[in-house]
Amino acid sequence: MWQQPAPSPFAAASPREFGSGGAAATLGSSASWAGAVGSQARPAPQFGSFGAPVSSGMSPAGGTTWNGGSQWSSGACAPRPGELPGEGENGCGGSPAIGCGGSGSDANWRPLGFGAGASSSSSAVSPWVLGVPEGPERPRMRRHPPFTWQPATDFLGEFRVSGDAREVVTKVGDFWEPGTVVPAAGTLQMSKGGLYHWTLLLERLPPQRPQIQFGLHGVGHSRPMRVLSSTRCSRARDDDPWEPRPAGDRALAEGDYVHVQVDLRGLHLPFGTLSVAVNAEPPEIVFDDIPLGSGGAAVSTTPVIAMGGDSARVRLCPAY
Repeated sequence: MWQQPAPSPFAAASPREFGSGGAAATLGSSASWAGAVGSQARPAPQFGSFGAPVSSGMSPAGGTTWNGGSQWSSGACAPRPGELPGEGENGCGGSPAIGCGGSGSDANWRPLGFGAGASSSSSAVSPWVLGVPEGPERPRMRRHPPFTWQPATDFLGEFRVSGDAREVVTKVGDFWEPGTVVPAAGTLQMSKGGLYHWTLLLERLPPQRPQIQFGLHGVGHSRPMRVLSSTRCSRARDDDPWEPRPAGDRALAEGDYVHVQVDLRGLHLPFGTLSVAVNAEPPEIVFDDIPLGSGGAAVSTTPVIAMGGDSARVRLCPAY
């Protein structure tokens, strides 16, 4: 006669005792595993996804059973007295939830929660059985530059634009006219009411022609033009002559980060402002006379970078 087994002292569920969808097959309960008594074998229920019983039996002849609810009585991978399930030979402990690879009938155990036709090999154990849920990759915040570089048609051969977001612009060859730089504009269009930020990394300054100019131009490289020079931090408006930096000359070097802010809100002035900060230094206002438009005529500007020396390279950093 089949006898109801006594409760197991290891009845607490562990990650190894979980099937697909988190359905627990708790050892030692009436719904767990039972072995053969005499010539009668009581089939053990299997659990499919979300703990729903499935029809096909999984209990092999001569399977693992409990004696007196305190120890294992058979099974090639059964734990020894005093061992927890999972601490037996071969590291599998005879737990039917992990499909131990023992000899004889024990080699036919397969993990709980697997559908029909699932592999009985221990290498096919689902991460759910081991307590590691499967799922989509966690979303990650990916920062992108605020715009991309787009040289004008007349200067396409002067630059090489690269990077996943077209954020790196490199000068190709020295410009034919000494002391002259050619511009490459950004795709961002700035207009009245906006506050704009971007950061430039000066990756390479060629020693023969190190000057790089940055600032803003009107759309199509028209007026207004406000640019700053990297060699002295002098500045120029439109076609006016260069003006020195009020606090003295300052040369930028390779590896410097240049943070640019263009404020076209017109909160306290009838004009917009352009401020620049180098690395972690405080910002300084370079221009405070950027026109915002009048009489209903809107003024649109774009970021600009201008270079003349071969292999000069500037990277537009991701926005924060």
